[in-house]
Amino acid sequence: MSSVDLQRLDLDRPFTASRMMAQSRHGGVFHTVSRPYSLERTPTHVRRDGRDEVGVMLVRRGRGYVENGRHGSLLSVGDIAFQTWAQPGSGGGLTDFDEIRLLIPYAKFQSQIGNIRDLAGSKIPAGPLNELFSSYLRAFSASVHTMSEAETDIAIEGALHLLRGLIHGHTAPAGQDISAGALRSLALARIERCLHDPAFGPANLVADLCVSRSRLYAAFSDGGGIAATIRNARLDRAYERIVRAPKGGAKIGTVMASCGLTDPAAFSRAFRERFGLSPRDLMAQSESGSDQDRPRSASMM
Repeated sequence: MSSVDLQRLDLDRPFTASRMMAQSRHGGVFHTVSRPYSLERTPTHVRRDGRDEVGVMLVRRGRGYVENGRHGSLLSVGDIAFQTWAQPGSGGGLTDFDEIRLLIPYAKFQSQIGNIRDLAGSKIPAGPLNELFSSYLRAFSASVHTMSEAETDIAIEGALHLLRGLIHGHTAPAGQDISAGALRSLALARIERCLHDPAFGPANLVADLCVSRSRLYAAFSDGGGIAATIRNARLDRAYERIVRAPKGGAKIGTVMASCGLTDPAAFSRAFRERFGLSPRDLMAQSESGSDQDRPRSASMM
């Protein structure tokens, strides 16, 4: 990352910070947890070769601030903020702070999103409009340290697709498209977020991700289709919740409802087909303390 002047804000405690990162030729994904801090980018820090980065930050915990160009914003949980290292600015965490940040090459951001000078130092407040983008970034927070370069490319491409929709509406700038891999990644993150809703299905994904039905279906053409992917995700979650429930604490009806499943007979039949035993058999096995590997079926992803 570009150089800055860093200052601790809490003098009563030692300063600590941790950062996990995944990088590729198209940018990086960073997950940072730190004590309160303030950083400043002075004119002497600004590169002159046009290779500076743009930061797109999601606040996961704490309060912070960002100042850049003509704008400045106080930040709280769920806010999405923008910062460019192509001009002086400052930012930091006013409390213990947790953030996920995309670091995008300046030229790439300009071509796919727009003029960063119009956004630098501003924020999109937490709310329904940025919920999908926020949940997508949160999905990576636990796995940033294990992501390959190819996975990082897909994560960044998917995030930029969502960000275009968030800033420009459903009509993205001309010439912008999204690969099948990035679209699939976005869809899987959204599916995991919505499994509790029995009405959630392929039509919701088409609307949420701002893509055509044919593009979305093509991204899942080699995996049994979107409906099957959603069904299997519901069954997988039901399996995990039965296994992890305290002894005697799980009820099949409650598990079904939490996974968006409404037909007991269909649930039991699909569960047995996927895992080789019924939900009640698995519950009895778990309560008896049997420690077996999770059954696998040919349809598991």
